[in-house]
Amino acid sequence: MKYKNILFDLDGTITDSSPGIINSYLHSLNKIGLAEDDIDKLKSYIGSPLRAYYTERHNLSTAESDTAVKHFREHYSKIGIFENAVYPGMAELIDKLQENGFRLYIATSKPLEFAVTVLNHFKLKEYFNSIHGSDMSADNKPKDKLIADAILMNGLSKNESIMIGDRYHDINGAKTNGIASIAVTYGYGSINELSELQPDHIASSAGDIEKVLYEL
Repeated sequence: MKYKNILFDLDGTITDSSPGIINSYLHSLNKIGLAEDDIDKLKSYIGSPLRAYYTERHNLSTAESDTAVKHFREHYSKIGIFENAVYPGMAELIDKLQENGFRLYIATSKPLEFAVTVLNHFKLKEYFNSIHGSDMSADNKPKDKLIADAILMNGLSKNESIMIGDRYHDINGAKTNGIASIAVTYGYGSINELSELQPDHIASSAGDIEKVLYEL
């Protein structure tokens, strides 16, 4: 196998966390007297730094967005985090990859604390050699830095590493770090967004990811 080290994004790649994230966004807006009438527009921010939605979509100041983020996380940590589901075939794929000698890692913009909770909830944490996530700041750690951390801290060979994700942050982060990428189209990034970035591979399902990894 060409790639031995598989770096996974979490939201939009392993799990569909959109219901809980959307509900937490709506809760936070309600708490500060705002509303959202375009859920598709809201969805387009999933996977981006948390503050971006409030500053770009609602033109909130840094202080106002910090308040909104606080309300978001209060709701998400108790309720939204469990409004989540593993994408079809992903648990089976992860199990098979580990069994066949691949080394698996998580690189997610999600706060590390939340990422660990989600992986434990779905009994997937044990499959990953290490988990790299953001802190609880409103801006989130850049994906290229998270990928760099995973490579450096685990002593990974870049030629043997590949990043799998659903947003431009994932593909750009892979390119910045000089590793290959698989863009998945079933998550939160549009096919146009992903195609323009020219990932090394495109997959529309867990089965497609498996074919890419085993055919290389």
